Amino acid sequence: MVSRMARKLRVVIVVGVAGVGKSTVLSHAKSILGGEGYAVEILNYGDFMLKYVVEKGICKSRDEIRSLPLSEQRSVQSLVAREMRNYIDSLMLKYPEKDVVVFVDTHALIKTATGFWPGLPEYVIKELRPDTIVVVEADPQSIVQRQSKDLSRYRKDYSDVELVKEVMNFIRMFSVASATLVGASVSIVRNEEGRAHEAGRSLAELVKGL
Repeated sequence: MVSRMARKLRVVIVVGVAGVGKSTVLSHAKSILGGEGYAVEILNYGDFMLKYVVEKGICKSRDEIRSLPLSEQRSVQSLVAREMRNYIDSLMLKYPEKDVVVFVDTHALIKTATGFWPGLPEYVIKELRPDTIVVVEADPQSIVQRQSKDLSRYRKDYSDVELVKEVMNFIRMFSVASATLVGASVSIVRNEEGRAHEAGRSLAELVKGL
C-alpha cells in the first residue's frame, strides 16, 4: 500500500497534429500504467468544453463554439480549465491508495482563417498546471496517409504534407511557450507506423520519471 504522503499526482498534457495517433498512444500508455498499479484517466479538453457550454445553454455543438466571439471563447476556455483542474484534484480522493496520472488530450494550437491561435494560452495553462507537455509526432507523409484511410477523421485542411510539417513546427513552438509559463517540461514521443504500443511505452516511462 502506498502511503498518502508518498502518493503523487501527475498531470500530462498531450498534443499533436490531427491524425498523428494521439488517442491510440494514450490508450496504450493508460493500459501499461494501469497494469503497474497507477490510477489513470484520460480527459479530453474539447469534451469538457462542449459539456460546459451545453449545460450553460451557450452552444449546442462544437461548430457553434468555434463561431463564438473570441472574447467569449477565452472566457469559456478559462472557466472550463478551472473546472477540469478541480476534477483532476478530486481524483486524489477518488483513488486514496494510488499514484494518479491524468492525461489531458488537447491542442497546442488551433488553425483558423486568421492564423494559428494558441490552444494553451496563459489563462488555460495556469489553471491546468501540468507537470509536462508531450508532443506526439509521426512522419508527415504517414499522417496524411492515415487521414486518407479514416474518412471519419479526415481533415481536408491537414491533407498536405508541407502544411503538416509547418503545423508540427508550430506545435513545438506553442508547446514550449505554454510550458514556460508554468515551469513544465516538454517532450517528444514518436509514433511510428505500426509501433503505437512502443510510443505508448515511451509515454508511460516518461510519466513514471516525473
